[in-house]
Amino acid sequence: MLRTEHPPFSYLREYSLDIILGLCFASVLKRSTVMKNVIFGLAITAALAVAPAAMARQADTLIGDARRQSGLEAEMARLRQTSPGSARDGVCPLVRGASAEVNAYVAARLHQVARQAGATYAKRACEPNVVVLFSAQPDQLIREAAQSKRFNYRGAPADAVQAFKAGGQPVRWVHGGDVRGSAAGDARPHNALVVVDAAMAQNVKVSALADYLAMVSLADVRVRPAPANSIMSLFDTSGASPAALTPADQAYLRSVYRAR
Repeated sequence: MLRTEHPPFSYLREYSLDIILGLCFASVLKRSTVMKNVIFGLAITAALAVAPAAMARQADTLIGDARRQSGLEAEMARLRQTSPGSARDGVCPLVRGASAEVNAYVAARLHQVARQAGATYAKRACEPNVVVLFSAQPDQLIREAAQSKRFNYRGAPADAVQAFKAGGQPVRWVHGGDVRGSAAGDARPHNALVVVDAAMAQNVKVSALADYLAMVSLADVRVRPAPANSIMSLFDTSGASPAALTPADQAYLRSVYRAR
């Protein structure tokens, strides 16, 4: 699970009536929980099913919606909260800036990948600890967020901050949090801010992009390098790149969260 440090930037033997009633109530709660999980699972499945439709009009879903910059700075600011919020409950994503269907698809895929990796996922209202933003003007977004002091980089390594600000990549990210006491080589992020350049990413399939975003959100590949055959080569121009998380990627993520 994502570690719980503060974000940076951001029922006996005697069967009395009371006990019987308590057991009945517990049974009802259990059934209710199961039903909620089923409904949530169906929602995830439905969200993942929108990928073909989103890919059919990808330029509109990524660039068109990402032009609406209003509010994105505020979403960045949410990672600055000093309260640990629900980070203790696990991965809590927030995806904004693209179309509603793409936002939902990426969030659903994050949930699916996190669950398969063994990461704990927040099951109730929570403060975001993974924020993914699509922007047609990412440099401007990041610059204005810094100027307005809506976002800071407390807890993030200086070289990672510099790479995040420099830009030039279709996807840039920074992980933050108090790393004191963290085990060497522990690649579980405290939290993650990921910014997608919608124009540069428009020719990549939404499904592949979502897997790439899941990889950089759930693991710090700078602390623990990704495998050679990886979705991380999605934007390489030297040759064919995987269209989804590879078996090596999946094993990598499982090992990251098995080590917790």
